[in-house]
Amino acid sequence: MLAQVHFSHAERERQQPDPETVEQAFHLFSTEGYLVLPEIFPTALIDKLHSSFLTTYSRYCTHENHPDALLVGNRRVMVTVRLEGPFNDPLLYAHPLILPILQRILGSSLILSGLGVVVSLPGSADQQVHRDLSHLFGDAILDAIVPCYALNLLIPLVEVNEENGMTRLWPGSHAVFEAHYTELVRQMPFVDPPLAKGSCLLFDYRLIHLGRANRSAAPRPLLYNTYSRPWFRDPVNYTRQPPLVIPAAEKERIPAQHHSLFVAAQIV
Repeated sequence: MLAQVHFSHAERERQQPDPETVEQAFHLFSTEGYLVLPEIFPTALIDKLHSSFLTTYSRYCTHENHPDALLVGNRRVMVTVRLEGPFNDPLLYAHPLILPILQRILGSSLILSGLGVVVSLPGSADQQVHRDLSHLFGDAILDAIVPCYALNLLIPLVEVNEENGMTRLWPGSHAVFEAHYTELVRQMPFVDPPLAKGSCLLFDYRLIHLGRANRSAAPRPLLYNTYSRPWFRDPVNYTRQPPLVIPAAEKERIPAQHHSLFVAAQIV
């Protein structure tokens, strides 16, 4: 059974989750290391983001080698997306149904520390199993008590299914200190959650996962927001590009109540 939370009609109408829903989401995420939130974003917004990405970042949708994008697997690249145009939307980075859950997991002073798209090109193979970042201290006892310090909110810009490649997750692996991924995953069950357009997936930075092969004829762009505790900076995944970029003019469009989310952004 998937770890997922469905918001009630009343919660969706007032765009605010009940405290009980936030606690349910926190418990599931803390236990399983991931959480599916079905059909949260308007499909019109997803279509607009998809169209904008294909227009602005089309060069990343045809081949895999770029000086400013990280190769994260066979025919699979991680692209930093500037916070501009349709990507500069509070519904995208501070959704009122999702933000309280993020704050419960990471604390009220959380920040947005990364924004980008992982593009899986047609013909891409399964990724290797990996964590986005391993445990912080390299000590099984100490790392076992460290709470979540960063997570990814994945927002597919197309429907994610068996053909174009779902994200395979190993529930509970975020809380297991084990350096040998291959051996660990053989001992643990996995899930392959399909995601309808408008749905999203949260998972702990330490959760073991992989992107499945894209057997379709079209690129599969997967938007990600990385949220973290304010002291965290990713030392591994941004060797080719900055994690979060905001044009100076676009910064003025960010509502004042959300400015604290962007303290780590690069303003250009």
